[in-house]
Parts: sequence; C-alpha cells; structure tokens
Amino acid sequence: MIAAEQWYEYQKQYQKYGLDMRPEEESISHRERRKQEREAARARGMVLKLQSDHRIMLSLVVAIAIALMTVVVMVSYAAKITYDINTIKAENDVIIGEIEDLDMKMLSSNTVVYIESQAKSELGMKNPDTKHCVYLSSTETPEEGFADMLKAKAYN
Repeated sequence: MIAAEQWYEYQKQYQKYGLDMRPEEESISHRERRKQEREAARARGMVLKLQSDHRIMLSLVVAIAIALMTVVVMVSYAAKITYDINTIKAENDVIIGEIEDLDMKMLSSNTVVYIESQAKSELGMKNPDTKHCVYLSSTETPEEGFADMLKAKAYN
C-alpha cells in the first residue's frame, strides 16, 4: 500500500492530465542532461571526454589559429628586416666603391707629375730659368742656413 502522502502527490501530478495518466517529467537542465549523456557514453566506452566537449575543441582551434597568425606575422616581419638589411648592404657596396675611387684619385694626385701639371695649369707657374737655379755642392755648407742662402741667391 501507498502511504497517504505519496498518494496525495500521485493524485496531484495526474489531475491536470485527465484521462492521460502519464507522470509529469521532471525538468532537467540542459547542462545536467548533457552530463548524463556523457557519463552514459563514457560508460559504454564510445566517446572520449575531449570529443564530446565542443567548447574545448573550439578553444583549441582558436588557440591554434592565433598561433599560426602569430607565426605569419613574425615571418613577414623577418622578411621585411631581411629586405632592409639587403638594401643597406647594397648602399654600403656603392659607398665602398666610391671610397676606392677616391683613394685611387688621391694616390694618383700625390705624384710629382700631377702636382706639376696642376701648378702649371691652375696657378700659372712655369719652370725656372737657368739663372734662377741654385746648385749646391757637398763642400759648400751655408753659414746662416740653407733657406737664407737660397733666398739670397734667388732674389739677387
């Protein structure tokens, strides 16, 4: 026999159905129902926990996508830096070539022939006459100094 309290609840549940005497289903939240389904599937050995939880899979896919985007950004930045380095190397090669040209011009401009040609063309200098030349021998030693003796012979 059923206790009085149980009978009262039994009648209360079936009053709204009239002739249909099915019991009212208890409302189970969506989360609880999913949890029960997962437990049942795990008990049968059919579904792994990661496969059944879509949120974990979605977050894993998002994390991988972010990691791949980061790699793409880093590779593009490395390519830009490499391009900049190659551009600077090319500019350095041009500057090194100019320096080598200037060194060659400097070495060629230090010769006596170049200096003499520049003195004749730009400054209007000319070779001295024989009367303006001073010849010194090893026996002659100037008393006052070589510069004073040259000055005296050149301008007298």
